[in-house]
Amino acid sequence: MTTDTPEKPFTAELEPDWAFDLRILEPAQVRLFRYAGLPRLTVKDERSWARVMVIRAQPISDPDGYIGLLDGAGKDIGVIRDPKQLDEESRALIAEELELRYFVPVVKRVLSVKFEFGTIYWSLETTRGRMDAIVRHLRDNLQELSASRVMITDVDGNRFEFPDINALDAESLSLILRHL
Repeated sequence: MTTDTPEKPFTAELEPDWAFDLRILEPAQVRLFRYAGLPRLTVKDERSWARVMVIRAQPISDPDGYIGLLDGAGKDIGVIRDPKQLDEESRALIAEELELRYFVPVVKRVLSVKFEFGTIYWSLETTRGRMDAIVRHLRDNLQELSASRVMITDVDGNRFEFPDINALDAESLSLILRHL
């Protein structure tokens, strides 16, 4: 069989698994509120989500901008560039949800450190009061965010930030350097 047009080879363009469309939500179209204790989202003239999760898109470099909203299954709904442009109720809900999600006490002093069988027991004075942390496998649960900024994660998933270990008192610094 002959045709008048030459055949073109079939090339399927597949999107990689990591490809996605970023949806920027306009603050004037977004309303966040609680219903029966759960955070809900309504995008004007579109739809509502019965359960949403609020996350920071850039938690370290821009914690107050680019807030992501996920549905109850963890799928992207969209991003709000500047949450300060939202109505008061929506801003309050975002602040509450972020506080719950990103509870990270800042360490002011290290009171004691005990190393036992590969586990480190920390007693810390933080911005949230005196707290204890149990950290196993320090190499896996320590993040160096900069030359002097460190974050540790305890066995319960709680994170503790040392914004500048060099700014700690001499005793705290001595305890840290012995165990880091």
